[in-house]
Amino acid sequence: MVSRIATYFSTRMPAAISRITVALGGHPEAAPDGGRPDAARKSRSKESHRVYVIRRSVALLLVAAATAMVIVLISSVVNGLQAQDPATRIQERSAASSERIRQGAVILKQAAPSPHAEGVLSEGQRSAIMVKAQEVARRSGKTLHGYHYCVSSTGDVGDIKVFESTVFKTLNSSLGWPRAGATFSYAASSGGSACDMTLILAQASAMKSFSDGCSEEYSCRVGNDVIINADRWTSGTPDWLKAGGSVERYRRLVINHEVGHRLGHLDNEASCTVAGGAAPVMQQQSVSLRGCSPNEWPLDSELWIA
Repeated sequence: MVSRIATYFSTRMPAAISRITVALGGHPEAAPDGGRPDAARKSRSKESHRVYVIRRSVALLLVAAATAMVIVLISSVVNGLQAQDPATRIQERSAASSERIRQGAVILKQAAPSPHAEGVLSEGQRSAIMVKAQEVARRSGKTLHGYHYCVSSTGDVGDIKVFESTVFKTLNSSLGWPRAGATFSYAASSGGSACDMTLILAQASAMKSFSDGCSEEYSCRVGNDVIINADRWTSGTPDWLKAGGSVERYRRLVINHEVGHRLGHLDNEASCTVAGGAAPVMQQQSVSLRGCSPNEWPLDSELWIA
């Protein structure tokens, strides 16, 4: 930049010098002779030329000084900017990044999902599910049954809020036991006469504490206690998953199957009549599918309550 500025001034310096010279007194040839004799004119011409040289020198010095000052000033500014630029850019980038992070944090905070999005039902969602379940139960033509359930846990199984919400959604699904005339309400307190049944999420090693007939491998039902094996809740069973099931679907299966026992059903009451057909929900699908396909909902033939 400095070199370009110097070139700019050097190309325009002669014209500037001429203008300054004229302003200081003009070119000697421009002075009128007034009709004087040749000797006088020659003397006057020499004197004028001397004055012209002096004035031109002064003009040259003025222009050079002005040019030098401008170049020094611009050079100083440019160098200062160049020296400061990296740090300034870093600061600007840092400030911009900090602002983006701050704004991003606000956006993420605003966009963070509510607990309901993680599987815990809101009261509004519960109400909508129950209304639909009651309508399905009424239209079933079956005897209506309203059950109250409680939830509990045994061993190290963590928070059971998602467990309870899954129980509520599954038992009151329009694909499930409401088709047999049953609806299920969550009782706020555990134990006591308010609970027609208690669904318990239990650590695998604690399963036999409910009954010797329970297994550390599977879930079971003992009286009004519906005990869900936490290992199966977390990972399902390998064969069921290989056959096309998922852990989410398995959770619905094990809830419907074990609650089915509470409603009066027995293991393996029936099996699919066609190879590859949907397995009955009361079939022990965790143990073997017997050529059936995974199914978590009661079949039409299972829509009864003892």
